[in-house]
Amino acid sequence: MTKQRRLPVEINLALGFMCMILVGAVLLYLPISHQEGQAMSFLDSLFLSTSGVCVTGLTPVDISKTLSVFGSTVLMVLFQVGGLGYAVIAALLLGLIHRSGSLMERHMLFDTFGADYSMSLNGLLGFILASTFAIELAGTLLLFIPFSQDYGTGRALYIALFTSLAAFNNAGFDLFSTSLLGYNDDPLVLVTVGSLIILGGIGYVLMLEILIGLRRRRRLSLHSKIVLTTTAGLLVSGTLLFYFLTDLDMKNAFFQATTTRTAGFFSCDQASLPSSALILTIALMFIGASPGSTGGGIKTTTFFVAVKAAFSLLRNRDVTAFRRRIADESTSKAFNLLSMAFVLLSISLFLLCITDGELGIVELLYEEVSAFATVGLTMGITPQLSVAGKIIIMLLMYFGRVGILTLIAIFSSRRRLASYIEGKVVIG
Repeated sequence: MTKQRRLPVEINLALGFMCMILVGAVLLYLPISHQEGQAMSFLDSLFLSTSGVCVTGLTPVDISKTLSVFGSTVLMVLFQVGGLGYAVIAALLLGLIHRSGSLMERHMLFDTFGADYSMSLNGLLGFILASTFAIELAGTLLLFIPFSQDYGTGRALYIALFTSLAAFNNAGFDLFSTSLLGYNDDPLVLVTVGSLIILGGIGYVLMLEILIGLRRRRRLSLHSKIVLTTTAGLLVSGTLLFYFLTDLDMKNAFFQATTTRTAGFFSCDQASLPSSALILTIALMFIGASPGSTGGGIKTTTFFVAVKAAFSLLRNRDVTAFRRRIADESTSKAFNLLSMAFVLLSISLFLLCITDGELGIVELLYEEVSAFATVGLTMGITPQLSVAGKIIIMLLMYFGRVGILTLIAIFSSRRRLASYIEGKVVIG
């Protein structure tokens, strides 16, 4: 008997996301998903499903006025599953279906989590599920307090649940039509949503390591130190810069610095921000959240390692951090990811200028970076995109969530067929 070949795990994951998107598109296209007198084209349903599964938040329609309770519940399930996708679905496939998965498959999944190989897969899965539901429940209860003042009990609870799940999964969908503009003076809403975004964006393994460290007094790993330092640095510097570059007060400047890290909620009109603040927003969106989290972007560790490597290269020294040498493989992977991201965004922007150039290059750049980094912030041009433009944005959302890491995994898994004589190239 011939042994049946199995597709690589990374290909299975990419196909799994694609299947979820298609199923979600069909469900969102059904009349039961729409409010009375409302309808969506299949392209818009596909766009919304892609945005949900890829936890982005961009939408071609006002979901608060278009989707019924059934439709918004379908969307909520999509971004909940999408946020947990890499971490939980992959673990379920390996831990429950393919218990005899190969060592390479296990390493692939633990690299996706950002987890140590010595961790128990089932234990990690249990922590992810338990922490997710506990945090989302706490967020729901806190958000119910201010929302109950504006809505009936049942509706307020549903909106609180929807918002809590969207915030923790860094999805950015809302049921208010204007995101959190109506609550930009409410510290409880801004702090709660901001905290959910941060917790969802730092990664499950870091949360687990912090809990274990507090209980057993263990030191944090190099990965966790880098994530915490970079996250704190970006939040503090982002808050101060937004405060001085705009007319936002401190709490809204903090929220803008937080939501740009792949969340998509907004408490101020993005189109009204000055050019300097828009550039800052694009940069923060591009960096994104941390590995093994619900967020997107190139990730905080990639940014940290690339910056450290660039300065170390100028000084002709090893790349180090916190008295540890960073592996050459990590440095190479960081630069590869950065290069591929820049190439992808450059090609996409060129194509968008052809298909939707009348919308403005700054608006298109903002939109494409938001899509690639699965953020969901927009300057209001999403519904105005052409059919080709929407397809490009959908592909960016998909590749931003699974594509680049998948490509790196595919190419890195190929065996080297030959070894060539080294040649020097003049650089600069």
